Amino acid sequence: MVGQTLAGRYQILEELGSSGQTYLAQDGHCPEQSWVVIRRWQPRSPKGEEPSAARQRFQQAMALRERLGSHDAIPRLLAYFEEEGGFYWVEEWIQGQTLEQALRQTTEQGQLWSEVEVRAFLQDVLQTLAFLQGEGVSHGNLRPSCLLCRQSDGRWMVLGLGQAMASAGSGLEASSAGGDLDALGLLALQALSGIPTHKLFRDPLTGELRWHDLAPTSAPFAAFLDGLVGCDPRQRFASAAAALAALQALSLAEGVSPGAEILPDPVAVDPWQEPTTPPRSPVSLRARFWIPPLWAGSSLAALLVLFGVAAWQLAANLSRWGEKAVVPRDSVPPAGTMANLGSAGPNSFSFTEQPPNPSKTGSPALDLADWAKSLRLKAKLEGPAAITALAISPDGNLLVAGGDDGVIRFWDPQAGQLLQSWTGHEGSIETLAISPNGTFLVSGGADKTVRVWDLAALGDPALRSGEGVPRLQLQGHTDLINSVAISPDGRWIASGSADRTIRLWQAEDGQLVRTIDSAAYPVTQGAGITAVAFAPSGLAEEGSSPWILVAANGNPAVYLWDPRSGALLKTLEADYPIEQVLLSPDGRHLLAASASGIWIWNVGTGSRERTLPQPLSGLATLALSPDGRLLASSTDHRAQQIKLWDLRSGKELRTLGGQTWMVSALLFGPDGQTLLSGGADGAIRIWGPEHPASEAEKGTQP
Repeated sequence: MVGQTLAGRYQILEELGSSGQTYLAQDGHCPEQSWVVIRRWQPRSPKGEEPSAARQRFQQAMALRERLGSHDAIPRLLAYFEEEGGFYWVEEWIQGQTLEQALRQTTEQGQLWSEVEVRAFLQDVLQTLAFLQGEGVSHGNLRPSCLLCRQSDGRWMVLGLGQAMASAGSGLEASSAGGDLDALGLLALQALSGIPTHKLFRDPLTGELRWHDLAPTSAPFAAFLDGLVGCDPRQRFASAAAALAALQALSLAEGVSPGAEILPDPVAVDPWQEPTTPPRSPVSLRARFWIPPLWAGSSLAALLVLFGVAAWQLAANLSRWGEKAVVPRDSVPPAGTMANLGSAGPNSFSFTEQPPNPSKTGSPALDLADWAKSLRLKAKLEGPAAITALAISPDGNLLVAGGDDGVIRFWDPQAGQLLQSWTGHEGSIETLAISPNGTFLVSGGADKTVRVWDLAALGDPALRSGEGVPRLQLQGHTDLINSVAISPDGRWIASGSADRTIRLWQAEDGQLVRTIDSAAYPVTQGAGITAVAFAPSGLAEEGSSPWILVAANGNPAVYLWDPRSGALLKTLEADYPIEQVLLSPDGRHLLAASASGIWIWNVGTGSRERTLPQPLSGLATLALSPDGRLLASSTDHRAQQIKLWDLRSGKELRTLGGQTWMVSALLFGPDGQTLLSGGADGAIRIWGPEHPASEAEKGTQP
């Protein structure tokens, strides 16, 4: 709409935000107030509703919005109108910085808000929310882009009221005020800890947030924040006015004057406890390499020799990988060989009655229990940022790690060397997948984009570290990307987003094939799409899709879709919210992780065949061995342990310790001999058997 003129007077200058509903405009009739904000409302009218009913709802909402604009912290309503079936209203433009911009800026600078700053922020917003609730209205969609710090006086303004009220008719019910307080409390925790609200862990049994070890605060203020985000109605604030009074009483009791620094109470440190999330590392740090103590006293000449050898080996690795990565894009494995691909996608699972051929799968020839007992930590690759995603090439020679600093790092897992680092994403990288033929990488992140990278560029000597350029940048999602998957033939890319949609793209040119909106099924958690995966459909009819698309959205169910038609094929019900799924290559079995256990379904019948016992706590991630015999899971809300399971017997084989922070990513190497784990401490741990199976041993299966 940029360049258009609305109502004969408002010329659209630019779009504000990414929703496509808010614009900066110039009012040609009022030169003294040249800039205004125009917001657009597109009603989702019930089926059969007359246009006049939507118009009436809009007019009622605007009448209320005009009255609310008398508050100093709410922009004034200047006008509203209807044009070409769209509803618009005009607000005064306030110069300042949104909370979204402020949080991003402090994160990039490696800083956190102080308790004093958060208290001042809460004081402003609670005053406005108390006013709204006094009028019988709640905001209902309080998020960082809806809060703005006015440049003229530093006062926090509340934006976006008209959208919420227009959607609800004449305003949201006051009973939803608790949602505003919870959202405000989460934003305060993000400012204190630097951790996005969607990554804060909530205990699935009690519903309570585990945040006290993430943000240093005084004990009274911590109790106040619990009153905003807690689940127990007896301990929650009943209204914004009650919360505001408690905050003001807290400051008076402490005798705190404006601008004074509040120091947290000393807290006894439990040496057996680890924080749930690591300290935030400055983006400017680089990978840290471990040097044996024997070398610490070596001479400068010896160090120069070591660096020279390392540089020569790095160049050789880059050249070697560049040669291996040049594979025709249409070179895909034959049908049915998906279990041997070794990609990072959740598609390497198979229930087979006969043991797989070790010469093809590289699976351990030892008894599974003996193999699990023999696992040892073989290597540890350390980086500067929390690991958020891992992927490995089909030949096992390239390990890709995504970090919460938005950097993609490429490692040689055998040599333990960092090959290159590519930037491009703004914000954390949430998911990675390598194509079955190993030619391209797909990444998705908090910046709402999906990017496709040609891996052959790793061997280009003209590119320095950090200069990777994506071949495609796929845009359209309006919230962070939680999961990406590549179809086994390498032609389709599926992306699942917190905006509650799945988008299907052509891998060759990035053309959008289809969007599946989760509005077609109930969403109770508000998490959006948390996982997507492809598997063969087993259908051979002409015109039918060769694949099924599986999705989880944080609800107690898993959904199976036909990606070609967008039709919902089946819903598998669970008793706890599902966030991760794994599929067998033949599409016959599905694994899903919930707080009550790891469920195994028969996709054809929809029946549950087995449940692996799982502690009633949060589950971080799952991984399957290439032959589908072993399952690895990281458990507990701190997830400092990895459990190994024999899927045929359902027995737990081993628990791996040695983690210092949450295990955020898991995958098996394509040889089936190694397990790789990524941690929130920035480390990648490579596990392998103490005595790997020899070629002679691989001729005999247990």
